[in-house]
Amino acid sequence: MKPPTGGLAEALERLLPFLTVVAMVTAGWFWFVQPRFGAYLRARTDAAALEERVRTLQEASGRARPQPPADLARTEREFEARVAADDKVADVAAALARAVLASAPAGRLRAFVIESGDGMVGDDPRLALFPYAVSYTPVRVSFASTFEAAGNVLWQLRDLPTVVEVRSATLTRGLPLMTIDLVVCVLQRGGTTDVASPAMPAATGPGAASPTAPRLAPSAADAGAPR
Repeated sequence: MKPPTGGLAEALERLLPFLTVVAMVTAGWFWFVQPRFGAYLRARTDAAALEERVRTLQEASGRARPQPPADLARTEREFEARVAADDKVADVAAALARAVLASAPAGRLRAFVIESGDGMVGDDPRLALFPYAVSYTPVRVSFASTFEAAGNVLWQLRDLPTVVEVRSATLTRGLPLMTIDLVVCVLQRGGTTDVASPAMPAATGPGAASPTAPRLAPSAADAGAPR
């Protein structure tokens, strides 16, 4: 006895157009509508987050206090207090030596060298803002020790007898110790000068890199002794 397949075939034939439409709608949703709808939801969420951030920044700026005008007299007094009029190169070198010896762990200090160069008249346009002639002397410190020792030495630069500028600081990884090469310029305040207004250099194209900008320098040889 054969199963009654005639009715099932007729039902499938009647439902075939409807099933085709459902399949096309489903495919269109997953291939075209759903990605665009998801992108729209993400864009709306990002826009809401940005609007909330803008409101937060506006509220913070509204609560900010206005900055007082620059006090040139106070700035000059601070400059006089921070930049020594005497030659402090030897004092700075001694302070750096004490910092290195105190920071390096016992038995983990190698190739320790301190040397100073010749004094030079400051040609930095920033220093021309002050009514003083400013000179500087480069002092180079290099040693091999731990990373923690290098960090401690750099941290103690804030307690030197006069203002110094860090020209370069290079840390070279090594085994078992790393090499630290530090160059600072010791500032010295000279006599007063007449400063009418800071002159702006003419724009003649891309300028050379500032000599005071931090830069990477090749590490020095590991041989040497404190001097």
